[in-house]
Amino acid sequence: MAENLLRRTLVALADAKVRFVVCGGVACVLQGVARTTHDLDVRVALESPDLEALVRVARELGLGPRIPEPLESLLDPERRRAWVEEKHAVVYTLIAPSGAFSLDVFLDYPLSFDELAAEADRFDIEGRRVLVSSKRHLILAKSSVTPPRKVDLRDIEDLEELLRGPR
Repeated sequence: MAENLLRRTLVALADAKVRFVVCGGVACVLQGVARTTHDLDVRVALESPDLEALVRVARELGLGPRIPEPLESLLDPERRRAWVEEKHAVVYTLIAPSGAFSLDVFLDYPLSFDELAAEADRFDIEGRRVLVSSKRHLILAKSSVTPPRKVDLRDIEDLEELLRGPR
């Protein structure tokens, strides 16, 4: 179920022309790290057309906010700023009704969307071009997590090994 919704979400975002880059665990898996994850982390261009399209996609897929804020609040730059500055939020999480899948939209990320997209790798997902964070940028983002989580430390180690190539 979660994998199906993950694919459907990637396809729907691409079809809606949302400018986004896959980050986090799914990006690690696509880059070759052997691990599991049940959420999709994306860095979206935080501009009105992209966020409006993301909100439409979330509604179509039945994804709703984890926090008690209307989905439209994501469109408000002042609300997003308050979540980051006052609540120390890093992501805005949208969850499936079953709770088996979530879409995390980064509100705060160590790289701008443009920096991330410029170096992103392109993957084909059901005939759609999807940008996926580069190994180098994944390492940079995961290295900035404080305190470091075990999963991030493992991902960094695995990504560094992939960058070194076969021995």
